[in-house]
Amino acid sequence: MEQAPSETTETGRHAGATQRSMRRCLVTGDVRPRSELMRFVVGPDDLVVPDLDARLPGRGLWLTGRRDIVAQACAKRVFARGAKRNVAPMTGPEGESLELFVEAVLFRRAVGALTMARKAGAYVSGFEKVRAALSGRDKNEGGSTGDTVLLCASDAGEDGRDKIARLADRVGGVARVDIFDAAELGAASGREHTVHAVVLPGGAAQHVLETVRAYTAYRGDLAPAADIDLMD
Repeated sequence: MEQAPSETTETGRHAGATQRSMRRCLVTGDVRPRSELMRFVVGPDDLVVPDLDARLPGRGLWLTGRRDIVAQACAKRVFARGAKRNVAPMTGPEGESLELFVEAVLFRRAVGALTMARKAGAYVSGFEKVRAALSGRDKNEGGSTGDTVLLCASDAGEDGRDKIARLADRVGGVARVDIFDAAELGAASGREHTVHAVVLPGGAAQHVLETVRAYTAYRGDLAPAADIDLMD
């Protein structure tokens, strides 16, 4: 008769899988799940490059995903110690340091998530359309679940921002993001300028929040959550 696996064996397997999913930050020494850290690898030219999707070949060099941590790693030659050979952090196309290059990449990803939301039909822009979308959610129209992402341009007038914010507060379940200016929102909207926009609940909204949270966490800002402003 085949013997069932013992509890100790199953526990050991679970512990082993958990251990394999953990990585140590080279700067802080903290051990965290891979998903909470940022991966870097050494390219064939001995330059350290970011691997934000954790897909590039080679040994991973893991850091807490914050700009100050990446700056420390560059200044204190932490990458060289982790790689056990003489390596150097890459510089961006305009000569920017690695930590600033990573910040720019994360910001482009956040803007790109808005563009993807528009192409998926989940992005609504313009004051009246945004108000109508929020009012429809307030009346429970459409049966959508999850957070709506409300985008207000960081350089928008206070009056318009306050009106939309009050409506969002009444509706609930709205993550308010204010890190983009009107020109940046306009680029995502296919216009010159956009002051107000929403991403409707669903996968597109979740992707926007994930990319914005990664960017703001890297800068050390407050991450967006339902009914919380994210100010620039």
